[in-house]
Amino acid sequence: MVVIHFIIVGLLLVVVQTTLFMPNPVWLLAPDLYYVLVAYLAFRLDLLRGLIILFPLACILDVLSGTVLGMYALLCFGAYFFLRQVSARLPINEVLYQIPLIALSYPAISWLVYVLLDFLGPGQQAAWSWWKIGVRAVLVAACTFPLFFLFDVVVKYSHRRFLPWKSLRLRSDNRRRNQA
Repeated sequence: MVVIHFIIVGLLLVVVQTTLFMPNPVWLLAPDLYYVLVAYLAFRLDLLRGLIILFPLACILDVLSGTVLGMYALLCFGAYFFLRQVSARLPINEVLYQIPLIALSYPAISWLVYVLLDFLGPGQQAAWSWWKIGVRAVLVAACTFPLFFLFDVVVKYSHRRFLPWKSLRLRSDNRRRNQA
């Protein structure tokens, strides 16, 4: 159920990001909400579930964004594996490093994807600007705490049982046998 719920939440985030926060793909104040979801999946879910959730979301985000195909898939999977490896090796309490790690990894991963895509197709992307990426990293950091809270609620909701199996259990008609 966690996978299904996170795919639905991810689809909602992708729709909100591509319709409300992105009048055009290079708009400065467009927070990358999917990046926070990718970070949450890297920090809190196991590898298989994270990849099952990321694959359809990266494909849909790639199609809906209207930029170079494959850019968001590279961002999602690159960030997922980077954050997963870094978080596994840090001995610090998770609350202390998650938001700064997400904010610092966003420009690094974006720059690596930009360099790779510029190498493969020169001149097809907008010019790189560190201050614009810095603004987007601050927006991602600002959205991290509320979205992590939302994702924790989704995890708690998806682990809840829908049917109370103990109350649905059939009871035998012989009450005296049950007392013994």
